[in-house]
Amino acid sequence: MTHERRNLYRILYVQPEAPPEVITAVYRCLMSQLRAHPDLGGNTELAARINQAYQVLRDPVKRKAYDESRRRPLSSRTRPTDGEVRRTAAATAGTCPFCTAPVPTRIEAETRCRRCASPLAPVASELATAREPFGRRAAPRVEKNSRVTVHAAPDEAPVSAVLRDLSASGVSLYTAVALRPGRNIRIEALGMDLVAHVIKTQPSDKGCLVRAVLLTALFNRKSGVFMSTSA
Repeated sequence: MTHERRNLYRILYVQPEAPPEVITAVYRCLMSQLRAHPDLGGNTELAARINQAYQVLRDPVKRKAYDESRRRPLSSRTRPTDGEVRRTAAATAGTCPFCTAPVPTRIEAETRCRRCASPLAPVASELATAREPFGRRAAPRVEKNSRVTVHAAPDEAPVSAVLRDLSASGVSLYTAVALRPGRNIRIEALGMDLVAHVIKTQPSDKGCLVRAVLLTALFNRKSGVFMSTSA
């Protein structure tokens, strides 16, 4: 079986414990009622990922092998660099990094996903065009210990978290629950809306310390600075 780095369950919007009949029902819904199939106007690349996920998860043997690969100890996995995370995100261009819905061909600085309203402008492109010194960009000043809202998944209720640090490339925050590395999350606060890729979660005296790489961002105000150059 070809190694698949994406979460196949997330692609099909199902939980890991979902029974086969639910997986089949959701697959058919995505391809027909939600018109993901190319013949119905859907995105070809997205349809291919949905089909690949379904081919694995509907087969008991392939699904078992996939589940076992996901349960490998974190220490046995190689942590990707920030650049690798962003290259992986770039490979999925054409879909929302948070809910995987198809996105417009042209993405402006304030473009949002039509399904989940997440920001779609890549962080890398904003940094490339920034006119301010390194570590500064068109963003509001964000104080440490600010309260933020975190969406762990499009279909899950948001939770409150505390911002620890925000930089030009990453974010770290304290949450009451652990967020699994490898998933994309959405972070909202006054003046900003971010989508980030979780790379590490560890226990701390303030709950769980989550570190993530920024993928996309939208800032409502056009002046200010990041609090540091690393998160």
